[in-house]
Amino acid sequence: MPYLNIVTNQTVSDEQALLKAASQTVSSAAGKPENYVMVAVEAKANMLMGGSNAPAAFLDYRALGLPRDRTAFSDALCSLIHEQLGIAGDRIYISMTDSERQNWGWNYDTF
Repeated sequence: MPYLNIVTNQTVSDEQALLKAASQTVSSAAGKPENYVMVAVEAKANMLMGGSNAPAAFLDYRALGLPRDRTAFSDALCSLIHEQLGIAGDRIYISMTDSERQNWGWNYDTF
């Protein structure tokens, strides 16, 4: 049920390694089983932040319930992006959306 979409203006040399690391990070930081985590990456996006095309990323996180400690969760995601892509934390935005169960479909039904 947790979903993380990573959008960056950078080239990602090993997308599979980034996806695997992101899946494990979300599972650990959100306290959710990894078998429910979905991650996606969109590289080389046309993106400016603060009027600059310097390395940047936007992370869209959606789940049924958000982590209690959102600061620690933000730290974990920013650290992931910094380690994997070399993007500084002040060039990363994270949107966190708490979805309602009836608005999240899975396996021909909703949660």
